[in-house]
Amino acid sequence: MKRRNSLLTLTAALAAALAVAGPARAQMHASELPPLTLEGPYPRVSEAVAGKLGFPDHLHAYHWSGWTPAVGADGQTYGPGSLCRTNAPAPRPGLVIDVSTKSYGPWVLRHNPGYGDCDMLPCVELLELARVRMQDLLGLAPHDTLEIVNPNSTPHYMELAGYGVWRMYRLEGNRAVIEPFAVLLARTLDGHATVMLGCEWILRQNLAKQPLPAWLHQGLVEYLGEDGIHLADFMTEFRANGPVTMGPAQINAILEAGVDPDQAKDREQFRKACYNAFLMTWQLVEYEGGMTALRDFLGQAAAGIPLDQAARSVYGLDMATLTSMLDPLASGEPAAGKVFNAAPHKEP
Repeated sequence: MKRRNSLLTLTAALAAALAVAGPARAQMHASELPPLTLEGPYPRVSEAVAGKLGFPDHLHAYHWSGWTPAVGADGQTYGPGSLCRTNAPAPRPGLVIDVSTKSYGPWVLRHNPGYGDCDMLPCVELLELARVRMQDLLGLAPHDTLEIVNPNSTPHYMELAGYGVWRMYRLEGNRAVIEPFAVLLARTLDGHATVMLGCEWILRQNLAKQPLPAWLHQGLVEYLGEDGIHLADFMTEFRANGPVTMGPAQINAILEAGVDPDQAKDREQFRKACYNAFLMTWQLVEYEGGMTALRDFLGQAAAGIPLDQAARSVYGLDMATLTSMLDPLASGEPAAGKVFNAAPHKEP
């Protein structure tokens, strides 16, 4: 991928680790790459590392041995393992548990009463992880309540959402239908899909009066949900048909068009658009000032400052020029498109 001369460099620690590792370090894993933090470092991985390990992915680790929930600034745990421990609910103020409803903070999850409490609470925990991530990284908070329906089965989801399973949730206003959590768990996409849903809802709420371009909106959702390694893997089946990169105008057209009635076409086009939107956002954050710059830009946009003015203020370019600079058709893919899924769900 082509970069501007002013790019940040990787930390010496990461470079040294990779130098020692060499090709024999099979244990190097997407979860061992630097996590998303406000401070960075940015970029978090070199293109060569992305080509071997994929993009950073830390949304599987809570299934592994030794996991403990994160602790927030208020001293209270949040995210996976915070509301359900040893297969029993962990009561706390604000947590409401009913046979078919679980609610906490801005989240209300409705589900079949046949599920146990700790079958469904992990979904709420991940939504809460999204809330904390949006607040800590971008300074954006929810202003309402989101009601999420967990269908009984994949056919039930497709009926309620009108989507194929490659679109993992449908969000409209303050209501969402998510692919059955048990199915997402089986697909090892539970963390990604749920965090993406929570982040997207908060993003929409804060930018309702001034929506972002489709490529940036979807790209941020994919980036914050650490879905890049999976999107790159999804591209494998499409590469035989030619290049998988596309320009911003095509990305926007696909994302704004809604569901294509041809399911095979919808699946391919949607996944390609999401991948390319992720690539653009990856470049924007990793190489153009990190989360601090993005937080500034989104804060200005949320305050009503026109996007062009906010972009010039933060990135020194108007939106059209910034978009052109990030165009995947010009910048390409990391490691010439050799990014692959190195089993990020398997414990290293």
